[in-house]
Amino acid sequence: MQILNAENRDWKELFLANKIPIIVSTILVAAGVTTAAISDSIADSDKIVSGVNFEGVPLAGMNDVAAKNFLQAEADKKIQPLIFNYGEEQFTINPTEIGWTPQIDKAVTEAQSYGRGGTFLENLSRQFKAMTTKPQISLTANFNENLLNQKIAEIAEKIDTQPANAVVNLNGDEIEKIPGVIGKKLDQDKLAESLKDPLTNLSLNGAIQLEPEEIQPFITTEDIAQIDSVIGEYTTYYYPGNRGYNIWLASSALSDKIVKTGWVFSFNDTVGPRTYSAGYYNAPVIVNGKTEDGVGGGVCQVSSTLYNAILLAGLTPTERTPHYFPSSYVGSGRDATVADGSIDFKFRNDYNHPVYLKTFASGSAVTICVLGTSADLNGNTIAIETGGDGMNPTVYRVYYNNGQVVQEEYLHTDKYYSPKDFED
Repeated sequence: MQILNAENRDWKELFLANKIPIIVSTILVAAGVTTAAISDSIADSDKIVSGVNFEGVPLAGMNDVAAKNFLQAEADKKIQPLIFNYGEEQFTINPTEIGWTPQIDKAVTEAQSYGRGGTFLENLSRQFKAMTTKPQISLTANFNENLLNQKIAEIAEKIDTQPANAVVNLNGDEIEKIPGVIGKKLDQDKLAESLKDPLTNLSLNGAIQLEPEEIQPFITTEDIAQIDSVIGEYTTYYYPGNRGYNIWLASSALSDKIVKTGWVFSFNDTVGPRTYSAGYYNAPVIVNGKTEDGVGGGVCQVSSTLYNAILLAGLTPTERTPHYFPSSYVGSGRDATVADGSIDFKFRNDYNHPVYLKTFASGSAVTICVLGTSADLNGNTIAIETGGDGMNPTVYRVYYNNGQVVQEEYLHTDKYYSPKDFED
């Protein structure tokens, strides 16, 4: 038999042989301690378990009161007055004005729910998991949408403005231009919708920049920028009374209207129906070749005055109808009758720039001016000439440049009737 000497023994083997039981013992002790700690945590049911946190801050070991105090302090940092900036103006909505309150109890209940509510082994497993996954609870808030909408409406009332058309005034020979005003309108529904998530999740970050929609006026500053002269005007005369009042009312509806390049202007669409509810009176009108009283009598004088003004301005008539009889207020062949829903007068602007209408009606005269850009006339002046007799006139538009005829434009030949033609 061979006897081994202690000095010949492999000390490495000896160390490993002794280390294994030490490691195993250490693991068992650690596991026991951890299990015991978690077991205590499970038994200690009013404390939040290890691993649970709020925005990186551990909540482990907190009871309900401590957790509520902590979360309330965090909520107070987040629930601050809502600040809205618009230009140099600032608007504020206080949290109490919209009932903006944190759901503290809900958050604490969520925190306490980890590792609770199951069997001992289920809770043990969940608490082990919480230590590694570190679940984060959420803190949300409630607010009153109706109150928020009311406060936004109050802000919108201070921001919203109506657009205003650019205006051209004529003072003698002087043209004055008043720039248009761009309107503003705050989209209240869009703003309220954009606030729902950050109010609920307490994620508002700084002041809110308001950007209301811009509303361009129908007539912009750019539309009138090149207007520099009266390119055509015409005046007719009348007697005061119901008919004169109707003339004033209809001509007022034409004033400060713009006709942009390529647009077709409709007299009926612009003036609107001639009715009692619109303010018109009874006055003589021609119906089927006979003169009788009717609402809006006299308006045809306005359409005829406009017809002559646009002819002298070089604009293009596209729809025009003569009366049955020659008119007393314009030359033969130079009238343009209108009737609600059936007969209209229209013209088109073929120039490179807009034209603008101004009307002036006194007690006995109505003047319609067409304002435009003098360069569009190419240095021409325009005259209206009539051939034939008063019952069958032929009308021409003649263009002059430096006193010389450069263009002669045939317009139309009319046939008028005598009142005797309509006698029974």
